[in-house]
Amino acid sequence: MDSATNTALVKLLNRQANSASAQLPLSFFKSGQFLCLTPNCQGGLILQRPFYADFVGSGAAVGSSFDVNCTSVYAIGKVEFCVPATYSERQQAFQQRMAYSQQLQDIVGEQAPLHRSILMLNQLSQWVGAEEVTKIPDELVARLAGVLTKTIKVARKTSVQATPQGAMLRASERLLES
Repeated sequence: MDSATNTALVKLLNRQANSASAQLPLSFFKSGQFLCLTPNCQGGLILQRPFYADFVGSGAAVGSSFDVNCTSVYAIGKVEFCVPATYSERQQAFQQRMAYSQQLQDIVGEQAPLHRSILMLNQLSQWVGAEEVTKIPDELVARLAGVLTKTIKVARKTSVQATPQGAMLRASERLLES
């Protein structure tokens, strides 16, 4: 693709990624076009596959041959795409993608499903922020962690209760019940 086509594609994807729907066109991911998320973007993508899901965060490669078998794409937070212009930029984007994959693999390697779920929620909070994580559907987090949806629901409750904010929430709930 030429530079003008790449620029138009990046503008289109950036506009769609930050719209209210949070769904991106699969045609891009099946086209083989190589892009990456900007290194300073404050969001990420959950790429659903037939049997699992991947996370792609800031600075990581997206598209190309990595993502031709995506079944859906979910944007989290503010996502910005760019075209890596040099070999070095492409290599760096690929390495960042591999780093995200390795972190997911480390979490999925945990034996206990509830522990795995809590680790996944914590990792997502580090990547995109706790507020954004609350907006991600349980089904998507479950696919990332390799657990049942109900395990994510329990993990979310456990995580909230384990934080100081969770204690404040429980205290305010008791006041409302009184």
